[in-house]
Amino acid sequence: MPEKKKNQLHQLLSVEPDLRTKATKILQETIATFSKKSDHFDGFSRVYEPLQEEEGVVTRRVAPELKHVVTTVTEKINYTVKSIVSAIDAQISKEETNASGGAKAELTVGMIDFGEWSAQALLALESQLIKIRAIYVAIPTLDPAKRWELDPNSNDIYTTPENEVYKTEKRVKVITLAPPTKEHPAQTQLINIDQQVGVIKVVHNSGRITPKLKSEYLGRVDKLIIAVKKARSQANQVEVVNKKIGRKLFDYINNG
Repeated sequence: MPEKKKNQLHQLLSVEPDLRTKATKILQETIATFSKKSDHFDGFSRVYEPLQEEEGVVTRRVAPELKHVVTTVTEKINYTVKSIVSAIDAQISKEETNASGGAKAELTVGMIDFGEWSAQALLALESQLIKIRAIYVAIPTLDPAKRWELDPNSNDIYTTPENEVYKTEKRVKVITLAPPTKEHPAQTQLINIDQQVGVIKVVHNSGRITPKLKSEYLGRVDKLIIAVKKARSQANQVEVVNKKIGRKLFDYINNG
């Protein structure tokens, strides 16, 4: 069986900048979508049903109004994660290769062990996690004023119970001020009234997440950042190897 070809550092260095650039663009686009295009995560349906009206009156029909959810927070996060993971792995691999043989420290969060890493890799990871945190800060959450339930046909779409709103229209009504007599016709008056003509049934849909879930995400990101800081500090607690070359360099440059 042929030996598996190992990746060389020069190969990694050739692709790592492009992976980081792509990940940065997607990260920024995701944050912009969360913060400036949050309507992409909202949908609704409005269906108008007329009430029984008087005989001879034409019932006005209104087409249902629909707005579909463009995407969900979960879909957007999953799409973004693919690029960021590739960029992180490439950058950390580069730092670990450059730090081969150097001091390392264990990165753990609770009972989860993320392995042993060099100070250089941990510094790069900390920087990436701070950027990642900005994504989760920008996540749009469900409106707490509405009652939401997870759609049984979807894992990441929420829906509200149907809400009914009555629709009214201005109508003219004749009222009798005085009944007719043999001598005088009836005295009448026209008045404007708001009359219920139908009911609008509204259902809201959303691809946002609950505020509680957003807090849980941010809590885990913050735990990771703290753990990385601690591990990096431990990795840097190594005795300095004192080497002197500065004077010799200048002795050479200045020709003794």
